[in-house]
Amino acid sequence: MMAPGHQVVGFTFGVGALTLIPAFEVVSERPFQMVLFLVFVLIGSLLPDIDTPTSTFGQKFWRGLLTIFTLAFLCYLFFPSYLNTYREELKIFVMMLLPVLIMIRGHRKMTHSLLFVGLLIVYSAVLEQAFQVPRVLAAGLVIGVISHLFGDYLTKKGIPLFYPFSKKHQQFLITFRTGSPSEKMIVYSLVLWNVWFLTSTIF
Repeated sequence: MMAPGHQVVGFTFGVGALTLIPAFEVVSERPFQMVLFLVFVLIGSLLPDIDTPTSTFGQKFWRGLLTIFTLAFLCYLFFPSYLNTYREELKIFVMMLLPVLIMIRGHRKMTHSLLFVGLLIVYSAVLEQAFQVPRVLAAGLVIGVISHLFGDYLTKKGIPLFYPFSKKHQQFLITFRTGSPSEKMIVYSLVLWNVWFLTSTIF
């Protein structure tokens, strides 16, 4: 599925989740937190494609990562004392990034598996406990990732749900080709449904 399609599917999952999550007190009734929740859903809807440098999210991820490492290297050369001041923070950053770098091994592999979702849930719980990251953000990210896997599960190529235990790609009974008219029709239908649902809920 193309990036716009993933975002529409992710937004749909996010809107659907908002009708259920308040019962579990994950998202408060404050509008700002709901907006943040949806923002992280959209980020999560593209996150699995970090394994592809040519993807929309992959390009931004690798450019940002290269920028960060370049700045860190320049600080090491010209401002070593400044770098030492934030040594612990840099260690935490590398530790947080390391699992992502390890999981990147080609498109639709580790980041498109149930194992990735499970690791992300555990990782989010660790971040919440260690760094007080709000649960609403972690929940949005996980829901976005699940929506991404669901979208690619509907394509003819499918996804390796049980990777690395099985590299076989699984797909739904009814599939479509990525970027095909069928995908566009589904995406447009979801856009119309979201508009109808939100307007009927608000008004």
